[in-house]
Amino acid sequence: MKPILNKKIFILILLVFALKEVKAQNSCQPSSFTFSPSTQNRTIDWRKFPEFSLPFSIVYGGPRFGDFQKLPLKYGFSHLATSDGNDADLPRNQRAAVWYGTGYPSANQPWETAKSPWGNNIELYKTKWKNDMAGFANSFTSSKGTGIVDIDLFVPDIELQIKSNDSILLLKNHPATPAAYKSLDNQSFIVQYKKDIQALYGQAFAATKQYSTTTSKIGGYSDAPILNTYINIAGNSWQKWTSDASLLNYINYDFSKNTIGGAAYDNQDFYSPAAYYYYDFPNPLAPDYLAYMLFQIEVNRAWTSKPIIPFVWLRYSYTPQFVKRFIRPFMAEATAIFPFFSGAKGLWLWEDPGTFGNNENFATYEYFINGLYRLSQYKEMFSGNYELVIPAPAREYVDTRKPIWRGVAKGNELLVVAHNPYAKDENEIVTIEVAYKSYRQMITLKGYEVFLCKFDMSLLANEPNIQAFEIAPNPAQERVSLKVYSSKQQKQPIEIFDLQGRKVFAEMHDFTLGENIKTLNISKLSDATYLLKTLGISRKLVVCK
Repeated sequence: MKPILNKKIFILILLVFALKEVKAQNSCQPSSFTFSPSTQNRTIDWRKFPEFSLPFSIVYGGPRFGDFQKLPLKYGFSHLATSDGNDADLPRNQRAAVWYGTGYPSANQPWETAKSPWGNNIELYKTKWKNDMAGFANSFTSSKGTGIVDIDLFVPDIELQIKSNDSILLLKNHPATPAAYKSLDNQSFIVQYKKDIQALYGQAFAATKQYSTTTSKIGGYSDAPILNTYINIAGNSWQKWTSDASLLNYINYDFSKNTIGGAAYDNQDFYSPAAYYYYDFPNPLAPDYLAYMLFQIEVNRAWTSKPIIPFVWLRYSYTPQFVKRFIRPFMAEATAIFPFFSGAKGLWLWEDPGTFGNNENFATYEYFINGLYRLSQYKEMFSGNYELVIPAPAREYVDTRKPIWRGVAKGNELLVVAHNPYAKDENEIVTIEVAYKSYRQMITLKGYEVFLCKFDMSLLANEPNIQAFEIAPNPAQERVSLKVYSSKQQKQPIEIFDLQGRKVFAEMHDFTLGENIKTLNISKLSDATYLLKTLGISRKLVVCK
């Protein structure tokens, strides 16, 4: 009996080491850092995080609370758009700014009072633009007195366009509208308005270029090819959103070619859709927040190759019962991680300057920073040759209301982020299949958790949650039972391979949606360690009789 016992112990030791090796290949928590949010008001505890960086343009526009050390730049952010203390010496490649009031000379001009392109004194605007640019130039030691803005990421905030055709037609009665235009038929009047507003935007962007260094990158606030739309995402198919030029923001429309283009488009280097959220849980529209944000990135990437750097806000916007309340912690964390899996080249974390003095808890900022920190543990996945894995356009989730996942594939590794904003509550458990080419992986989400894990695709898929695929007993002798989750009803083989990759057992089985329990007769297998595989998942199996 003693030799047999020793043999069993030896095989068990081999199994333990094999499982440890597999677990090491799949990295779901590479850092030992444990996040705990601050309870103190009016503070953001940057130093609780290890210092880290990311390969993206991430702009900090939030409160600094007496920060004289430019702390955001040590914790994931690449640029500062707010000043606290002495930032005049900030290196130019870390400078960012929003140019508020670009179209407001405070001179009762039709563009600023009625969003009309007609009857404006453009010389007033040119003088304002030149003076404003001199003010930005004087903010930094290196450009003081030059009148030329030396800011890396510079965003004119114009927001002076009428978006609905019906509202445009009201200008037929405006005194500044030329008589010749008032006599146009409605459709021609609308087109003329859009062309002339675009021309004004084009002049504003051209002036921004004129008074900026050649290295400055310009992007109009929310002036993306597709305007932000929260509740109408499902109003058009994905194919129509990405091919129908009539859906384009007319600020970025080439009227002669019926495609993206125009003076405003040509003078922008990147685009910043405003991906703010409007509804808090449990409002039935609240769970669409993530699909909405990712849609803004993906639909604009479909129209332009210029970088997409969305503005995000850690508060709710517009909706009276929620406005300016902080978003949920899991929303902040997801907002920090997911955009880069949809192709965003950066994020602009904006805050209403009017809230900087509020005596409230800003821990939501720390949840956002924690999301950036988690992502930084895998930043090598976003450099060199990598591929975004987008199983379905974000628009589709508004219809299906399924858990959302995205991936980044590089070499044999797959980095996966997943989240179920449509969970019924914090305890709901769902299992979803992650797939890339021939690779399959089942992952389990609990409640609203933001899942982030890197898998080694050179291994047979290994489920992080051991409960999703169980083998018992293990080691086994004559028979073994396995409990496995199936995402659908299907007929698939259960196979066993030796460690040289030879198939030594195969049976076809019917699987129902959900949990399945299967019993196998393995009496013909010799004592050894094997891989048992089904539904694209594998587990070590030890046979010891």
